[in-house]
Amino acid sequence: LLEAARKWGIDLARSFMVGDRWRDVGAGKAAGCRTIFIDYGYREQRPDNPDFVVRDLAEAARIIVELVAADRAGA
Repeated sequence: LLEAARKWGIDLARSFMVGDRWRDVGAGKAAGCRTIFIDYGYREQRPDNPDFVVRDLAEAARIIVELVAADRAGA
C-alpha cells in the first residue's frame, strides 16, 4: 500500500481499505487508511478495531460514497 501510494500519489488518509480478513484491516490501519471489514463469518481471527463492519461489498460501497460526499460537502 505504501509503495503504491508513493508511486501513484494516493492520499492514504483519505483512502479506504476494504477486506474480509484481519490482515486486510491490519494493513489498512498500518498504512493510515480508514478500514471496512466485510464480515462473512469466517472462523478465524477477527480484526482489531476496523472503522466499519459490514455484511457485504455493497454496504461497504454505500459507506464510502456517503463519507466521500460528506467530506466534499464540508470542504
